[in-house]
Amino acid sequence: MRLVATLAAACAFWACTGSAAAAIDQESTFQDDNRLIYDTAENVAATLDQLATLGVDRVRVTVLWKVVAPDSTSRNRPAFDATDPDSYPPGSWDRYDTVLRLALERGISVNFNLTGPAPLWATNGSPPREDIAETFEPSAPEFGLFAQATGTRYSGSYTPRGKDAPLPRVDYWAIWNEPNQAGWLTPQWVDDPRGRGPQIEASPRIYRGLVDAAWEGLRTSGHGDDTILIGETAPKGLNVTGTTRAIKPGPFIRTLYCLDEALRPLQGTSAEIRGCPVGDNARQRFAEQHPALFRATGWAHHPYELVRSPTARPKDPDTFTVANLPAFSRLLRGIHGAYGQPIPGGGRDVPLYLTEFGYQTAPPDPTGVSLSRQARWLNVAEYLAARNPAVRTLTQFLLDDDRPLPGRHRNARIAYGSTFQTGLQTDARKRKPAYR
Repeated sequence: MRLVATLAAACAFWACTGSAAAAIDQESTFQDDNRLIYDTAENVAATLDQLATLGVDRVRVTVLWKVVAPDSTSRNRPAFDATDPDSYPPGSWDRYDTVLRLALERGISVNFNLTGPAPLWATNGSPPREDIAETFEPSAPEFGLFAQATGTRYSGSYTPRGKDAPLPRVDYWAIWNEPNQAGWLTPQWVDDPRGRGPQIEASPRIYRGLVDAAWEGLRTSGHGDDTILIGETAPKGLNVTGTTRAIKPGPFIRTLYCLDEALRPLQGTSAEIRGCPVGDNARQRFAEQHPALFRATGWAHHPYELVRSPTARPKDPDTFTVANLPAFSRLLRGIHGAYGQPIPGGGRDVPLYLTEFGYQTAPPDPTGVSLSRQARWLNVAEYLAARNPAVRTLTQFLLDDDRPLPGRHRNARIAYGSTFQTGLQTDARKRKPAYR
C-alpha cells in the first residue's frame, strides 16, 4: 500500500496523462564494471546470466582510454598507429571482447562509453597537480584516433590478429563520462585570460573538442548511423570555481553550446576565450563546425539524487535530477531552437538516455537511505522515467555495492567517500529488498 500511495503521489506531481504519453519502448540498462569488465570470463558470464533474469536489455561498459593505450604512464607518445586496433598492446582489448561476446549470447546489447582518463602522453604535460595529470587537457585529436580504433575493432567485420572470425559489431556509443566533474576532466575552470573578474569555464571547451574528434573517429570507422550519445553529464556541481570544482550541468551545457543564460550566442571576447565563433554567421558556423552537438542520437545524463526522494525538485535551476527532467528537456530544446537546428529523431524533445542512476544505502554508508526506502524510491524513479516520452532508458548502477576504502573502518562515513553503495546487493552479494 505504501508503494501504491507513493506512485499515486508521483503521478499527481508529474500531472500524469494517458498511456500514449509514456515511452513504452524504454530499455532497461545496467552498469557494474567491476562485475562485467574487471573479472574472469566465467564470473562475467555468471553476472550476465543474473542480469538476464532481471530483464536487463543492455549493459553500459566503460571503455577506459588509458587501460587500452600503450605506455599510458609515459609522457612520451609511443610510435604506433593509433587507428589500428592491432597496434595496441596484446590483450588490452580482451575484457571488452569478452563482455561483448557473452552479452550478445544472452540477448543483451551493449553501450560502449569511450572515456578517459587518458594516457599521460595524450594530456597537457604541465598540470598544476600530479593527481590530475590523467585528466588534464586530454588531446582531442588523439582521442579521435582512439575512437576510430575502437570503432574499427567493433565494426562487425574486423578479425583480430591470430583469430579466425570477426568480432561482433557495436552500434551504441557514448562520448566521455561526466565531463562536468573533475574526476573525469580537468581543468573545470581557468583564470580569465583577459586578466579580469572570476575564473571562466574550461571543461565545456575541452569537451567540445573531444566530442568533435570522437564523432569523426566513429564515423570514419563506419558507425555514422549508430546510436551515438553525448553529454554523460553529472546532475550537480558546485557554487565555487577552481581547477577541480565541478560545474553544474546548466552552465556547462550552455557554455558547451556557446550560449549565455538567456540562450543567446556569446559575443566578443566572452565568446573567443571559450572557443566560440564571433562575427558574421557565427550561429551557422558553430552548427557546421560541431555537427555532433546537434546530430547525436541523444543526450546522456546521470540524474542521481542518491539520498533524496525522486519527486524532490532541486532548488537550483541549473541542477537536473530525475525530479525535474522536463526542465532539462526545455533547456536542450531551447538550445536547438537558438541555432534553428532540428531535434534529433524528429520529436518534440531531445531523446534522454539516463545512463547512471541509483540510491546510496545505509547500511553500509551511514549517510545513505534505508534499504526499504531504496526499493520504494527506485520504483518511483523508474515509474517517472517510464512516463516521460523523452526518456529512452534508465540505467541501474550497480549490481553489487563497492567495497569501502581500504584501511577504513566499515562503519565510518569516511570509508565510503568516493565509492558507491547503490547496488541491489551488498558487497557480500546479499540481496537488498530492491533486488525484487
